[in-house]
Amino acid sequence: MSRVLVVDDDVMLLKMAEQLLKSEYSVMLAKSGEEAISAITYGPRPDIILLDIDMPKMDGYATLRKIQELDPDIPVIFLTGLTETEYELKGLTAGAVDYITKPFVKEILLARLRIHLSMGRKKENLDPEKVESLSAVLNDTEMAIAKLMAQGYTNAEIAEQLHYSYNYIKKVSSIIYNKLGISRRNEIRDFLM
Repeated sequence: MSRVLVVDDDVMLLKMAEQLLKSEYSVMLAKSGEEAISAITYGPRPDIILLDIDMPKMDGYATLRKIQELDPDIPVIFLTGLTETEYELKGLTAGAVDYITKPFVKEILLARLRIHLSMGRKKENLDPEKVESLSAVLNDTEMAIAKLMAQGYTNAEIAEQLHYSYNYIKKVSSIIYNKLGISRRNEIRDFLM
């Protein structure tokens, strides 16, 4: 069962999140950024984190930076009442994989959790040696796109995840095909898995 760490200074939200998630996930709760860091450092590793931004002492952005220092592979989703675009952009730029505003729709939250947990599992299947050898042929952007292609993501999903346009992803995919001498996207799996 995947482990979800919910970090929020609102105790009512923590209780609600626990009720919502406990049938599908092992739920860990933290009332502050400091508690979250302690939980990650000393407790079992969470598979994903739902993190509020507006918290006293250590806000969500500072907490995210600490989490990334401890374990950059744990996906973090901001779950916050801050609805302005600038906060969302700052959160995604800082490294959050998603940004959900409160009040949230239960089904949307659960769907996004499933997507990001699934993405994490797919990432684990890449062969590190093959990835390393291919990075001599492809630049960083091409490599990021090739990894996602190998994991089975569509161009639309890659565009959304990497914050590029769909047409740009199509263009880079074509460049990757040419550099690798392949004609189908599933052939990339052979290069990376």
